[in-house]
Amino acid sequence: MRARGSAEGQWNTWLEAIEADNQSDDPTALEIWGYTGQPSYGPGDTLELHVSTTASTWGFEIWRDGAEFEQLHEVSGLGGDRQETPDDVVGAGCGWPVGATFEIPDDWPSGGYLIVFRGEKDGVEVSQDGFFVLRAAEPGVKSRLAMIVATYSWQEYNDWGGGCGYFSDEFIDHSMDPLEVREKSFKPRLSLHRPWSRGLIRTPVGAPRLAQPPLPFGAAVGVPAADWAISNGYSVWTIANGWARYDGLTARWLEAEGYEPELLSQWDLDRDPTVLENYGAVITTGHDEYWTAVGRDALDNFIERGGRYARLAGNIVWQVRLEDDLRTQVCHKYAAHADPERANPDRNVRSGAFEAHYIDNPPVTTFGANGFRGVYSRMAGLSPRGPGGFIVYRPGHWAFDGADVYYGDVLGGELPLVGYESDGIAYTFRDGLPFPTNEDGTPENLEILAITPVTLEEEDHGHAGSMITIADGDLAFAAEAVFGADTPDNRDKLRYGSAVITHMPKGQGEVFCAGTTEWCYALATGHTQVEIITRNVLNHFLR
Repeated sequence: MRARGSAEGQWNTWLEAIEADNQSDDPTALEIWGYTGQPSYGPGDTLELHVSTTASTWGFEIWRDGAEFEQLHEVSGLGGDRQETPDDVVGAGCGWPVGATFEIPDDWPSGGYLIVFRGEKDGVEVSQDGFFVLRAAEPGVKSRLAMIVATYSWQEYNDWGGGCGYFSDEFIDHSMDPLEVREKSFKPRLSLHRPWSRGLIRTPVGAPRLAQPPLPFGAAVGVPAADWAISNGYSVWTIANGWARYDGLTARWLEAEGYEPELLSQWDLDRDPTVLENYGAVITTGHDEYWTAVGRDALDNFIERGGRYARLAGNIVWQVRLEDDLRTQVCHKYAAHADPERANPDRNVRSGAFEAHYIDNPPVTTFGANGFRGVYSRMAGLSPRGPGGFIVYRPGHWAFDGADVYYGDVLGGELPLVGYESDGIAYTFRDGLPFPTNEDGTPENLEILAITPVTLEEEDHGHAGSMITIADGDLAFAAEAVFGADTPDNRDKLRYGSAVITHMPKGQGEVFCAGTTEWCYALATGHTQVEIITRNVLNHFLR
């Protein structure tokens, strides 16, 4: 007997309604699209803007998005043209010519810079947001703190042109086997030469987040943030990543607190693996999911030589590589068997999950936690009434000094601080305290400060109106990737995970990990205890 509820079965959900940002097929439609020639620049470099527009005239503004949102430059009255875009734009790039250049002044400070492309025709105006990271002229000389912006993760959620690491407009048939859908419904090659989808760079204040309040009794499960995005003309994937919802929140907080961070894109570590050498501490934040082996090695070397690393981020899972002179990002993810480099004896060249048996480089040794030992809570049917915060077990650790935390406190549960995606480790309890089992590659000297349960499998309680999106797909993939086969026993090893706060020495340096995507949101909303803990970590690392 069906539960009492609304009619069902023949109406589309947002899964069928996804429509990527793209150039219009109508050459008379008023539009403007633009992207930068590189993800980041230095003072004195020439910023190259690649633009396609049907506007009579166009221009651009450059804003620095820090503690203050400040306009620094404006150009108008440029003539533009509509450029042809290749069919395989997602992987090949737009290939548009340079429409304008600008020499970045030597005195502009490092930070995140928003570009507003504006086009006008017959009194009607359209605009689109671009972005670049401005690194310091001499990295690490004026400031000892670097913040690495998760630009590789942004690209995986950037569906401009018809696809990303989670979607392909060439294939949307959700009636097939979930694993087969995953293997075919994403793009393994992503060009950095594409505009950013709407919502990655800016989004309205108050837009819903993926992490939600506790689900009411008997309520349907779903993803309200996705409903909001599609209803308001934003790319649905941008609810899960980008400057607007994640990295930018922490960057603004750091500046407002007087830390003067120097920003780097992940691309900078591939461009110059020595770029971290002069810094004392490095921070990453938000939804920091994808790294190249080159960038990870650079971070490892930095820590081993005495650097301090604060990971205030969640969901570290994927190894990607760059090709085509650092212009194309490659990750074969759910179809790693199709990677041309799968058999390469150098596992750093292969793409796929860090924890997968064919790469076997657990993230915990660098980042302080593992992705597949998380992941989900407070979203859809994924632990929707979970604690919502980190359960504190070692309140005497220096990171908690002055934060008024007690043993057993649920840190940030009211936000929620633990929600959407988190990182964890394999653990056990002894005498009321959590300890690593080390079976997942966790170093012996890692200490668990706080831990809370999360899950890798979505439950369906049959409530009318529910939309199940994850189901057991991630669990099935992780079981096969980590252990080599999707079996009931292997699923049992990964079904229930954890979100952790950890601390560990590494070489001459040390790592602090708060493994959640929502730490940045807690800072942005002024959560007192999270702010105190963050200051403790940064002040300890920068002393």
